[in-house]
Amino acid sequence: MDYFEFFLDMVGRVGSLWWMPLLFWLVYFFWCRFLDYPADLEKHIRGGKAWPYLPKFWKKKKLIRLASLLLFWLGGLSCACSLYYLLYEHFILLIVGLALSIFLEIKIRSFAIKDTVRLQQDRYFQIYTQLASQAVSRGDEVSDSELLSKAQWLHQNDLRLADKQGRLMPFLKGEAKL
Repeated sequence: MDYFEFFLDMVGRVGSLWWMPLLFWLVYFFWCRFLDYPADLEKHIRGGKAWPYLPKFWKKKKLIRLASLLLFWLGGLSCACSLYYLLYEHFILLIVGLALSIFLEIKIRSFAIKDTVRLQQDRYFQIYTQLASQAVSRGDEVSDSELLSKAQWLHQNDLRLADKQGRLMPFLKGEAKL
């Protein structure tokens, strides 16, 4: 038996566990929703946004990112193997299954993190709007940069205090408007 036949035999064995991709995708969804969402917030920070807050658990980001990548590729490979096993045992189905899984996992991640990102953004702009309306009602002339920096400070401080108390997500859900 050559290596390629051995490889395809192993792919068939893994593919016989057709439910594994569903399990990996479900775990990946919750992993991204509750632990890996700060990776996307970092992208917003690098893009010059003032509203993202990175929670204190993100100090262990290398371990979290490693686990995220592991779940991503386990889901992708198990999907490719399952497609190979269930449909027709042809090598091309491995590539199609992997591409399909990568597409699905990108959508799963996007769906998992969009609420958290949106909550932080909404909370920041809620504070900014509130500060701007207070300044207008008092008749103060406040520059946009002053409003932005004060809103950023208030937003970061509120989220830091909530994070310190272990209630970051309940705070965001209670304060922000979706």
